[in-house]
Amino acid sequence: MKRLLLTPFLLVLIFGCSNQKETTYKKIVSQCKGAGTKYAEYNEIGMTQFAKNYLDVCIKREAKKILQVKYTKCLNKNNATYCQLTTKLD
Repeated sequence: MKRLLLTPFLLVLIFGCSNQKETTYKKIVSQCKGAGTKYAEYNEIGMTQFAKNYLDVCIKREAKKILQVKYTKCLNKNNATYCQLTTKLD
């Protein structure tokens, strides 16, 4: 139960509340829910909890990838402390 309550809170921290960040979040969700994904397969056979779990893992994995790329680009121009404080999803 704690995990279910904590996940939305973490997503708000990761993605924030602005429209630009929400757009990136929506792109990630649509990518994770797309045809041919495990999410679609699990929903098709009626395993909805597996689909929800996969979606949660997929969103976190994709957000981490995006943040890593942005952080690496930031490091080319700035120091690590600045990049850690300013790297966010748009």
